[in-house]
Amino acid sequence: MKNSTLRNFRSYGRRAAFVPLLMAGTLLAACSSGEGFSVLGFGSSADDVLAQDDLHSTIPYEVEITGIDPLEEDLIAALEAASTARRLQSRPTASRAGLQRRAEDDVERFQAVLRSNGFYDGQITFDIQEKALEQNGDLFGGFFGDKVDESSSETSRNLPGAAQDALGEESQDSQASEASVARQDSQGTGPAPVVLTYVIDVGTPYLISSVDLVITYPDQVVERSATDEELEKTRLQIGQRATAEPIILGEQFGVDIIRDQGYPLVKATKRTIMADTAQKTISVKYGIETGRQANFGAVTVKGAQDVDTDFIAGYRSWDAGERYSPDHVRTTRRNLAQTNLFDSVIVKVDGPVGESGEIPVEIKVVERKMRSIGGGVDFSTADGIGTNAFWEHRNFFGAGERLRLGIEASGFEQGLTAEFRKPQFLRRRQALVADANAKNNDTDAYQGETVDSFVGVQRPLGENWSGTLGVTAEYSNLTGSDAPNEQFYLAGLRGILRHDNTDNPLDPTKGTRFEVNVSPYMGLSDKDTNFTSVSLDGSQYLSIDDDGDYVLAARARTGMIIGEERGDLPSNKRFYSGGGGSIRGYEYQKVGPLADDGDPVGGRSVLEVGFEFRARITESFGIVPFVEGGNVYSRSEPEDLSLLWATGLGFRYYTPVGPLRFDVAVPLDKRKNIDDNYQFYISLGQSF
Repeated sequence: MKNSTLRNFRSYGRRAAFVPLLMAGTLLAACSSGEGFSVLGFGSSADDVLAQDDLHSTIPYEVEITGIDPLEEDLIAALEAASTARRLQSRPTASRAGLQRRAEDDVERFQAVLRSNGFYDGQITFDIQEKALEQNGDLFGGFFGDKVDESSSETSRNLPGAAQDALGEESQDSQASEASVARQDSQGTGPAPVVLTYVIDVGTPYLISSVDLVITYPDQVVERSATDEELEKTRLQIGQRATAEPIILGEQFGVDIIRDQGYPLVKATKRTIMADTAQKTISVKYGIETGRQANFGAVTVKGAQDVDTDFIAGYRSWDAGERYSPDHVRTTRRNLAQTNLFDSVIVKVDGPVGESGEIPVEIKVVERKMRSIGGGVDFSTADGIGTNAFWEHRNFFGAGERLRLGIEASGFEQGLTAEFRKPQFLRRRQALVADANAKNNDTDAYQGETVDSFVGVQRPLGENWSGTLGVTAEYSNLTGSDAPNEQFYLAGLRGILRHDNTDNPLDPTKGTRFEVNVSPYMGLSDKDTNFTSVSLDGSQYLSIDDDGDYVLAARARTGMIIGEERGDLPSNKRFYSGGGGSIRGYEYQKVGPLADDGDPVGGRSVLEVGFEFRARITESFGIVPFVEGGNVYSRSEPEDLSLLWATGLGFRYYTPVGPLRFDVAVPLDKRKNIDDNYQFYISLGQSF
């Protein structure tokens, strides 16, 4: 019994002695795992542990994409944008396994990018390597690795055998982990970065070998190859690289081709892409369902409140029963938007094709405010300061009638103006236009009062073309250098032909403007005065870059008066040149014949040319060097083509309503005691 008790005590003692060893091993394991005494309630708090994990438990990394021709800039950019590893680079993973999962995800994404760019046989591999760090010629990895291995072995040897057995394999893993951390943490701030490298072999690009259309009409199915004209409209070419974007867009262009043939409800059905891996080609087949062909039907208007609905419907650019055309829909939308009556305009077909073969059309509008006021200021050394203000109502009688009243004042003239325009006058595409002006004039050429008025009709004559024809009546009481105290009562006709396909009224970057004005007059007073004034004015704009930041602009003006001699013409009907609106660098109206006192007397013919290079340097600032020349002649036919030239430099500040311009010009043919050394001009909008 005593021996048995002793044996039990000794066994219990051995077990009791093993408990401290086991606790010691647990503490060592806790320390090596980075948790330390906090597990037992000592040391760092939970927040401190998380902060420590953020600093020491993630692996920063870099991403490299190699193997692609640097000229494939769009492809490289697409790969960079698709990369999960690149997108999440600011949130590194806690292990290489996590980074590897990101890389594997990228491989699938990269394959899709390669296919969308025409590379169907691309091969993608990746590799993750530690980024080498050096200091004093020694790699940190080797130095810290030896030291940590020694320390870990010594700790293990100092433990009793039972504790060494308890640590077992975990101790070896801890040694390896500590060695890795020490090897990576060369600066004591966390693991050193690794480099994730993708190696991409794009392979041979696939080319488009054929484009076919499978068109399902209501009564038949037609499968055929796209014609050359259709390929041009779809912007596809046989032999081009089979990238995804043009193939997808080509489907919509194909639908538009059928819609242009009078099928308003056409839609794409199935797009089939077949790859020939042997020939490295792609064949494209578009499925299109036409629906029924249709004519334009009834027009309904929604959203109108103050504007008459019949007036809105009258803007349709098609005749009743005309074959459906998307061009007519677009033209109607554009014309309605240009009335400035609406904030938004939607024109669309509404519903299925009826039994009569017609499809209804819906016009939906959101009206804007109909009244506005505005004004402006300009200045030049020759003209002085000028101001203007206006009040405008764009729906005066409820059917888009525009009434504009204005006042102008400058050193040369002061007056009142009125303009009126009634759309759809007698016909859908015709407008009644009228204007009146009453001014007091005080220029070097003439002084006195003038009153004039015009009433006529205006209508489009084709795309970007319009014509105006009407009657005019004028009164003038002027004193000029060679026409003292003369009064004229004139009646006449005015015919104007205009073409304008520019992209911006205040700052055009491309297109052409052209205007021909023919105005025959006859005197209504005792003095018999009959003459005809003819003028041509045009400008051309050419953008030399895609964004319109660099524009070459040119203008020309010529005119002649047939009938009366210069001395028998009203002073305000003669041609003049010089100033901010014609030849910068010379005073207002001072180019051309002059009286003995140096005042301009005007002429019966004029010739002007101008050239500008408009360079937009920044989003808000630009410069404009320019050259201009011109002259005014006493006879209807210029005696010679000698011109007075000027040059200068302009500065532009671009605003939402147009460029604010500041121009400085110097006369190249300066006349003694007549022309100043320079002129400068400030106003809104380009000079022409």
